[in-house]
Amino acid sequence: MKKKQKKNIAMAWWGTGGHVFPIRSLLETLFSTPSYASQVDNVYWFGSVNSLEQQTASSFISTHSSASASFPALHFQSILSGKFRREKSISAFLKNLKDCFFFLFWLLQSLRYLHYYHIDVVFCKGGYVALPVVFASRLLRIPLIVHESDVHPWLVNRIASRYASRVFTGFDKVLPHSHTVGQILSDELLPTSTQTLLPLPSSTSQPMVFIMGGSQGSRTLYETFAQLLQTNPTISTSFLFFISLGKRNDHLKSLFPQPNVHTFDFLTQKEMGELYRISDICLGRGGTTSLAEQKLFNIKSLIVPIPRTHDQMDNAKWFVHHHDDILLDQTSPTFLTDMETAFFSLLHYKKPPLHHNLSTKIQQAKKLIWEALLAT
Repeated sequence: MKKKQKKNIAMAWWGTGGHVFPIRSLLETLFSTPSYASQVDNVYWFGSVNSLEQQTASSFISTHSSASASFPALHFQSILSGKFRREKSISAFLKNLKDCFFFLFWLLQSLRYLHYYHIDVVFCKGGYVALPVVFASRLLRIPLIVHESDVHPWLVNRIASRYASRVFTGFDKVLPHSHTVGQILSDELLPTSTQTLLPLPSSTSQPMVFIMGGSQGSRTLYETFAQLLQTNPTISTSFLFFISLGKRNDHLKSLFPQPNVHTFDFLTQKEMGELYRISDICLGRGGTTSLAEQKLFNIKSLIVPIPRTHDQMDNAKWFVHHHDDILLDQTSPTFLTDMETAFFSLLHYKKPPLHHNLSTKIQQAKKLIWEALLAT
């Protein structure tokens, strides 16, 4: 009987950390599960040049470059692509027209790579970079697996789901003929020892609040929160705050001189896990990965969607309805007073104890996705 050939897998997506880090977590699961790794020869990470996905892929490849020869080889392949702009302006129209003109070139490029690397199956997480790869996989009759994170699917995954062998979603009834598996979460969120990486209190009677606006587009959130602390002594002293400013907001540290406010720059997934573990409340954006991580640790979420994206507002409304979280609109003239009201309602809030196995919940989606990739 002929021995079954190992698979070459292509992964295509573009986006922020909420999309990139879940794929890294998928790869971590591959390397930590010998029964999966033994069936894969190569993994090709398709993404845009000089991007977060390239930085993340390069770091992952470097970390795993000394892995056993029995493990898959990892590669990053930069590709060109355009995007559809929804703004109703002449500039957006002209850019969309230009991208339509160049799309054939991007499609030919993807066809070449999928054929050259002998790709057996493509995994699509969404994002405009993935669109030429999706069409190329269709033309070459290469099986396609899709995962959609958000409550309402983005354009690329709406298209990809029409041709996909399997469609996975984070929420029910997002795409036709889909299977709800939840979000792709990182095993690094799990505690590995009693020794912490961050200087954290062992216990406190005060509610602990984790604030994570992200590196880009969050200045208004941080400045509004700083104003709240400066103008309201009760809130300023009633909570213990941990603020993740991100790499681009370290200049905002001076806004938080209070002794019960601790600021951090970039946090690793392990450090994020430590803060999730002790936090009762989280003030942050409406990305599904972050919100799912907070629910994993039974955290009450104060959600401030990024104003320019419809998906985060839709995600926030879903979590408000299903988990009794709190939605704060950054564009509202009452944003500051709404934030104040939310914190006053949680002055004595402590999250309920966990009644689920963290490891099992984290592995749920990744196990089903890998089984589908390897069975296709």
